[in-house]
Amino acid sequence: MSPRRAALIAAIATLAGGLLLAWGPLRAVWLNAGLRIDYPWPRGASALVAAGGALGLCILARPRPLRLLAAALSIVLGLVGAGLLLYRLEALAEGLVERRLLGTVRLAWSEVTAVQTQPEALLVSGAATRVRIDTQQLSPDQRASLERTIARRVREASAPR
Repeated sequence: MSPRRAALIAAIATLAGGLLLAWGPLRAVWLNAGLRIDYPWPRGASALVAAGGALGLCILARPRPLRLLAAALSIVLGLVGAGLLLYRLEALAEGLVERRLLGTVRLAWSEVTAVQTQPEALLVSGAATRVRIDTQQLSPDQRASLERTIARRVREASAPR
């Protein structure tokens, strides 16, 4: 077997293995101050490994369309991996904080004007800010805990002192 062929097989195996390991559920962690939902770091790291495999495939492949497809896949997987590593939703005493790849959204509990439940998400709205919490990957118990936490925090913030 030629070294180029072995490297090509290794790139394909890295891409496939990284993709397989990048799947999995969100993680909900109860803290003293509230609730944190994020992705376990191995998911994001696996997506970045898959991006490396796609980049290797881009470098080693001969047909130009396959090289372009592998380059595009590498970019997409790199962005997905970074997004998985950076994503964090926290329901803390001061408010709801959602961190994503493109920035952080903060919504104080006293600013919440509406909480809407949808089949696959929770929509928490403020006067100028809206946070959509995707709940597809949460178990029913985790979603119920998140809903209870948000309801309790909003109720506490709106109660007269």
